[in-house]
Amino acid sequence: MKPEKNFLTISKTASLIGVSNATIKNWVRHDLLKPIFEEGSVFFVEEDVLKLHAKIKSGEIYRLNNRANKRSSAKKFIPKEYGEINKSSEWLTAIINYVSVNSLELEPAVFYLALNVLISEKFIRTNDVSKILSFNKKYFKNSYLQNILKDYCSNFISISKNKLYEKLLEYYIPNQRDVLGLLYQSIKYEGDKAKQGSYYTPKNIVDNIVKAYVKKVSTVLDPCCGTGQFLLSLNGFIKNPEQIYGIDIDGAAVFICKLNLIMAYPTYEFEPKVFHADTLLEIKTSSPFNQNDSPDGFDIIITNPPWGLHFPNDSIGKLKSLYPKIYSLESFSYFLFKSIELLKPNGVLSFVLPEAMLNIKVHNDIRKEILNNTTILKIEKLGRAFTNVFTNVIRLDLKKQSTTNHPVQIINKISFTIDQQRFRTNPDYIFDIETNNEDSQIIEKVYRKPHHTLKNNAEWALGIVTGDNKKFLKDSINNGYEEIYRGKEVNKYILSKASDFILFEPEKFQQTAPIEKYRAKEKLIYRFISDKLVFAYDDKQKLTLNSANILIPTITNYPVKVVLALFNSSLYQFIYSKKFNTIKVLRGNLEELPLPIFSEKIYNKIVKLVDEIILSGKTNAELDLLIFKLLDISESEQKYILASK
Repeated sequence: MKPEKNFLTISKTASLIGVSNATIKNWVRHDLLKPIFEEGSVFFVEEDVLKLHAKIKSGEIYRLNNRANKRSSAKKFIPKEYGEINKSSEWLTAIINYVSVNSLELEPAVFYLALNVLISEKFIRTNDVSKILSFNKKYFKNSYLQNILKDYCSNFISISKNKLYEKLLEYYIPNQRDVLGLLYQSIKYEGDKAKQGSYYTPKNIVDNIVKAYVKKVSTVLDPCCGTGQFLLSLNGFIKNPEQIYGIDIDGAAVFICKLNLIMAYPTYEFEPKVFHADTLLEIKTSSPFNQNDSPDGFDIIITNPPWGLHFPNDSIGKLKSLYPKIYSLESFSYFLFKSIELLKPNGVLSFVLPEAMLNIKVHNDIRKEILNNTTILKIEKLGRAFTNVFTNVIRLDLKKQSTTNHPVQIINKISFTIDQQRFRTNPDYIFDIETNNEDSQIIEKVYRKPHHTLKNNAEWALGIVTGDNKKFLKDSINNGYEEIYRGKEVNKYILSKASDFILFEPEKFQQTAPIEKYRAKEKLIYRFISDKLVFAYDDKQKLTLNSANILIPTITNYPVKVVLALFNSSLYQFIYSKKFNTIKVLRGNLEELPLPIFSEKIYNKIVKLVDEIILSGKTNAELDLLIFKLLDISESEQKYILASK
């Protein structure tokens, strides 16, 4: 019996709600969705799925709303990065509320807000809606503006005559750069932004990039231009708007960008070269933007590309075919690769990117391409630059000119240079910008010592994911229950008192490691979410939740407690933070740390000091000093390391 149209598969259910297949299966286990079994397959009633989706979006099911991917979000927010927002932004809140309360559709609302601004700025010569919608050229400052408006509203002309939309003409909107972009970002669902991987770029970041490279004669492209933040910043540098190009997959954003450029160049009669297209898949030969028409490329490409863009299944195969060297499927990597291709020889690119691009293993594909095909001019750390995005950000400036070596300017708390060649020699081509030349000398000194590593020399395990901590965890010990530890209860060398207890029934949990990993004779437990190395010793076969992971070194005649001492030392914290600088302690990074080979006498001395620390519960400066001494770290280097903590 085949399922009828009102039945959904697991994959379709997951796609509709915006979560993984695994999450759907977990919800089934916890009776949040009821499956129907037909011919060995699992289906869900579409009506049930839609009801659950509505409850998640409304926040009625808070726990699921937290778990559901951010792509499910129906929340709106005002982008604080917009530099001209101040205490008198009631006008913006009023418009957002009006659009929300009246459930206005996004594109017609954008159209009427655009009319409001264009009338105020004298680009439209009447405020009579019927006259505007007649698209008679006498009501418009130029014919290009007339055509842009007419083309945009052609898909919703009947909706656009609704009096609720006309009311938007009465709202006050101040004269500010990209005020339409601000309105668009503010009334757009946060979930839509997450799907497109796009957020508003702070004005100061945009302006600094433009000032650095743009000249009067430059041809400039923003390959994911949005509403035109970067392109509008060109106004003070480029006098001829015909030198400015933009592409974006978002039709409403392209519409706003075109209007923004027309208003930015009021004395020019021109059609903005901003195109509604897919930069990654379409622009090679598609009209009106044809890459082959400008084979020399652009002088400058500047943008904040989408990060973590969710590509449709039918696009993934095309992307793999067009960009075989990018195997991560990361959207910003595709945009970097494509933009390098679109640059002229010696052209310059400046991108705003997540800091993870510098050192996370999965991004080694684009780092390799950058090193092989460009000169890295500058890497600047920008911190957390976006509202509702908890990711540190960098600015990356590249020149389309391959080089064997070049001093890369690094701007962090201080400014210094790093030879580009160093990145080539790093594992996975990591851009270790936290490490200056003095840091590098210390780290290289340690790595020159004969050593082992944990790669292929350890067993690893994740902590338990129960699937429902409220159900499975107790705050006091019951019959058959035992302690289970969170990451926050992992301290250097020892575990603190557990606050949770669990009945260990692994078949009931969402995810567990093999039992023997938890019950190992001795193991190390470490905090997973942490910017520091924090390792505890366990020989009591304790359990951990997924914020505390497990390491079991298996190097013959290399004591586990020596690994513990090294990883908890000030020296190794210094090495780890300089090389990796992540907020997660990743297995791949730990596998790269050196484990120096000492004599049995030294091993025994280290183990004795570790035992004293475990017994007393207090750290011991003697052990830290011993590790410094064993690895030939001078007194001045020790002071430098300790001062950098």
